Amino acid sequence: MYKVFIYDKPVLIHKKPKKRGSYEQLDSVGDVNQIISLLTKQNVKGIEIVNSNPEKEWEEFHSFFKYIIAAGGTVFNQKGELLVIFRSGKWDLPKGKLEKGENIPTCAIREVEEECGVRDLKIKKELPSTYHCYLSKKGNWILKRTYWYKMTSRYSGVLVPQKEEGIEAVEWFGKEKCNHLRANTYKSINMVFDNLDFV
Repeated sequence: MYKVFIYDKPVLIHKKPKKRGSYEQLDSVGDVNQIISLLTKQNVKGIEIVNSNPEKEWEEFHSFFKYIIAAGGTVFNQKGELLVIFRSGKWDLPKGKLEKGENIPTCAIREVEEECGVRDLKIKKELPSTYHCYLSKKGNWILKRTYWYKMTSRYSGVLVPQKEEGIEAVEWFGKEKCNHLRANTYKSINMVFDNLDFV
């Protein structure tokens, strides 16, 4: 199954319907602009593309977008707290675009360091990737795959939000703030949390 978010709503591409009755159903990708238009409607919670060849449908969907790769991390300190950022009115996880010639784990560490001012990062394991689409400032649709890594850090210094990236705050969140975090983040980020024991 392929899962991608547009306007924070899921588009599922798979063989068997999972959400009958709650999502709009299509039998092929067809015109991606039609999918995007459907997702702007308030009553549409998501779209399922049910097809015997989901790989072919994913390729069709994928070809509509400019594709970029990003990487980020779920960073835990020695107290077991999670590093989060606040940007555009929502809690989020630090991440950013892959630079030319850079490998993906290096990108994840660099982006977390730049966005949060944290140091001494160590990757423990790779987590499942997420996909989301957005409209660039130039008016082009982008499909972004974000690779996620579970990390640890012994850093106990001051956290510094990267203001030029629109980050307003960086904080360590304990388990007691889980519900607050989940209630005000993106659905793709909640998918990352689903793969952690923390939340």
